[in-house]
Amino acid sequence: MWIPQFSFSIRKKMLVAFLGLALVPLLILGNFFIGKIEKVLQGQVKRSLQVEAVTAASAIEDYLNGVKRDVRSLARFLQRSLQDGMEADQWSLVQNEFLAAIMVEKDYYQLRFISIDGYEQLRINNVDGQPFLVPDSQLQYKGDRYYVQEAFQYAAGKTYVSHLDLNIEFGQIEVPNNLVVRIATPIADKAGEILGLVVVNVFGEKLFSTLEQLVSVDEARVLLLNQGRQFVKMENKFGQSHFTCAEMSELNHTDTEFSEFLRPDDGVQISTSGTDIQAITPVSAGSDRLWYLTISYPQKHLYTQIYQLKQTFIFSLIFIAIIVSGLAIAAARTFSLPIHRLSKFANQVAGGHFDVRSDIRSRDELGQLSHALNEMAQAQKESHRELTHWNALLKDEVELKVADLRRTQEEADNAKILMDTLEKQLLQANRLSSLGMLSATVAHEIGNPLAGLRIKLQMLQRRKELDPDLQTDIAKMLKLVDRLGAFIGHLRGNLKPQQNFEKEGTDINQVLRDLAFILCEEADRMEIDLQLHLPDAPFLVCSKAQHLHQIFMNLILNALQACEVGGQVDVFVDTIEDLIEVRVLDNGCGLPEDLIDQLFEPLVTSKSYGTGLGLAIVKQLVDELRGEVSLKDRSQVGVEAIIVFPRGGSECAGAL
Repeated sequence: MWIPQFSFSIRKKMLVAFLGLALVPLLILGNFFIGKIEKVLQGQVKRSLQVEAVTAASAIEDYLNGVKRDVRSLARFLQRSLQDGMEADQWSLVQNEFLAAIMVEKDYYQLRFISIDGYEQLRINNVDGQPFLVPDSQLQYKGDRYYVQEAFQYAAGKTYVSHLDLNIEFGQIEVPNNLVVRIATPIADKAGEILGLVVVNVFGEKLFSTLEQLVSVDEARVLLLNQGRQFVKMENKFGQSHFTCAEMSELNHTDTEFSEFLRPDDGVQISTSGTDIQAITPVSAGSDRLWYLTISYPQKHLYTQIYQLKQTFIFSLIFIAIIVSGLAIAAARTFSLPIHRLSKFANQVAGGHFDVRSDIRSRDELGQLSHALNEMAQAQKESHRELTHWNALLKDEVELKVADLRRTQEEADNAKILMDTLEKQLLQANRLSSLGMLSATVAHEIGNPLAGLRIKLQMLQRRKELDPDLQTDIAKMLKLVDRLGAFIGHLRGNLKPQQNFEKEGTDINQVLRDLAFILCEEADRMEIDLQLHLPDAPFLVCSKAQHLHQIFMNLILNALQACEVGGQVDVFVDTIEDLIEVRVLDNGCGLPEDLIDQLFEPLVTSKSYGTGLGLAIVKQLVDELRGEVSLKDRSQVGVEAIIVFPRGGSECAGAL
């Protein structure tokens, strides 16, 4: 079979060679590094989106938890106040308490008390930020509403959260449509008989009050969906946040796409939908309520750097191809004639004509080649000796190169170690940046309600007719509010170490006794046996009580949360020479093996509902107090946390 033979001139070959040598490696390496960079940037975008989703879900859960605390507080007040044959001034006191509560929390749409027969006995409406006491003639029957029936199934003191659904007034869906979530808790008399419900209505869009920064980008969307088939959507339109509240049947398929709802332990799912990238995460609204939060951004906004990098690479290739083509043509013209003459000369020498000489005398590589070929005919007899000599020189050169390669390998290993260190520092910086945003969110969301709570507690404390035991409880609660306020101030500093804080002598045993006021109630609620084994004598530590309070609150709460119903948590305090040792032991699930080396780093947690801040705060505060903290699995089951502090003395300002 005849195969056509193609002949290429030196100009074409040089053009192809130049283009190949210049563009092929550049194209391969460029695509490789662009792919790597694109993968890294996409990973960073997805991780940032995951952090935003987790932070947003935590903000909604914290908001709901704040409402739950308010509902339980009102329920306890009403439980103490309700009695048979209440007179008008006594009922007026209850009404004033509800009015004061809605004035403090202006996000609340309604506050109600519904009796066991399903009728509203008291209702406060929030009308444009002003509380309005609904007359008795306008109170409604709510016994047929699903959330009333479900809430009455709860035990007294337990908190119920309804679906996020459309508000109904006088049997009709309110127009314009408003999605409302209802938080309720039953109250009972001393005999344990249910008397009624305290119910707080919160608008669905109010749950987004801390998330508006997520839609600062055009075409960004945030959706909150619930099991009741309703949703709230917040999106950026013309630079303003716009809310949509409706049934999920009206949800556009481009807003969110996922085949099935998540479970609480599934974490954040990242997916792409058309030109958008979105994150879906579960939100725990209550013990039997699971909502779903979706954050969607346009890919063109998130991947702008990737698109720009690809465009720059393409334009660079085109420019280089033009330059290389011109250089190749010019080089071919310069080299083609001398190479042809050298080829003729080489053929003559190869034929045995060693007396022939090349007449090329140019002062470049071709001239040097011509001179070398001229000398070749005369030096052929000495070739063997010279080759032997060159072989020895080459051997020495190889040994030098091998030594250089070994040094280069050592330098490469050192560079890799440095790169690993820098990568860890970058990861830590990213976590601290996310932690700063979370700290600001938590401080903002807790600060305002906390100020209102403190004012209300002070007002209650001034009442002369209060029971002495209640006065004592209020004083303890005020002290806890002040500690929480100091903790918020610590958060606003983004966990900045406080090396120069004023020292004071604090009894570590007294701090643990004060914590028992909160933690024993929490342990009873979780049905866990909490025991404090404290000596009578005071053990002083050079620290503010607030810092010790934060340390032990986080460690003991972690121990309680690790235990199942019927579990046990023990706290021991002892001295070892000039040190004070505190041990917190639980019989819970133990330490997660994959996170043992990262437990004290920010944003690292094994809990599906946690934020990964507790142990990071503990580690920082203990380091500031020149102490040590460690976690280890117990021999049989559970975890033992060991904290060691230097024992304080007269050098502490204000020592006991």
